[in-house]
Amino acid sequence: MALPRICSFMAPGALLFVAGCATQTLPINPADNTVYEARGNEPFWNLSMAAGTLVLSTPDGPRLTRTITRAYARAHTRYYEAQDLNVAMTTTPCQDSMSGQMFTQTVRATTGGRTLHGCGGALVAPTRLNATRWVTTELDGHKLKNGILPADAHDSATDENPNPAADMFTPTLDINESGKVSGSDGCNRYAGGLVFGAHGRVEAAPQVGISTLMACPGAHASTSATFLSLLHNAHTWTIEDSSLVLHTPDGRTMRLRQTF
Repeated sequence: MALPRICSFMAPGALLFVAGCATQTLPINPADNTVYEARGNEPFWNLSMAAGTLVLSTPDGPRLTRTITRAYARAHTRYYEAQDLNVAMTTTPCQDSMSGQMFTQTVRATTGGRTLHGCGGALVAPTRLNATRWVTTELDGHKLKNGILPADAHDSATDENPNPAADMFTPTLDINESGKVSGSDGCNRYAGGLVFGAHGRVEAAPQVGISTLMACPGAHASTSATFLSLLHNAHTWTIEDSSLVLHTPDGRTMRLRQTF
C-alpha cells in the first residue's frame, strides 16, 4: 500500500504537517511571539494572534482572550479554533472597507453565534496614493515625537497634544483625488507644487506651490525647512512596513504614517 503524501504549511508561530493534505492538528510554538493582526468594520473589530493565543476586541462586547485548542489547514485556508472563537484565514486579496487598503488575506472570525468579516496578513503596497492623508514620523532619519498623534481636521497632529502652542504642528501631507498635495509644513499651510503619480512617481506640478507666511519660532523653523526641502525634492515614493517613504535623488528620505 502506498504511503500517504506529506504536505507542509508554514503558519504564524507554527509548522503544520498534513498527511495526504488532509486536515491535521497544528502544533503551536508557545515561544514564538510573532504577532498576526486582522481587522474589520461594521462593526469594528480587531483580532491578534501570538504564542498560541487569540485576542478579539469588539466595541459592543467583552475582550476575548482564548488559547488555541486546534489549528489546521485546508487548501488555501488556515483554521484556528478556541473555546468559543473560531478564525479562518484565507489567502485571497482583501480590501479594507473603510481605509481602502489591500491585504493579502481574507479573515473570518466566528463567536457568540455571529461571524465577523475582515482583512489580515501583509499590507499590499498601493500603486496610487490618491485621496490619502499622512502625518510625518521621520525627516531624514530624525524621528518626530508627535508623529504618533493623529492629524486633526486642520491637518495638524495636535488633537492629543497637551501643549500645542509650544510644540506647534507635525508636518502633514494630503494627496487629493488627482494626486495634488496640501497640508502643514509644521508651521505654515502649503498647497500645490507636486503631483503624486502612480507606481512611485512624484512630479512637479504645472502650477507653483503656495504657502502661508506665519513666522516659525526656533526649532519649528528647522523642522519646517527640512520637511519642505525633502518634500519638494522627492522624486519617488514607496510603501515600506505600512509607511510612506519619499526619496530624493541625493538619498535623503521622509517617512509618513497614514491617518486615513
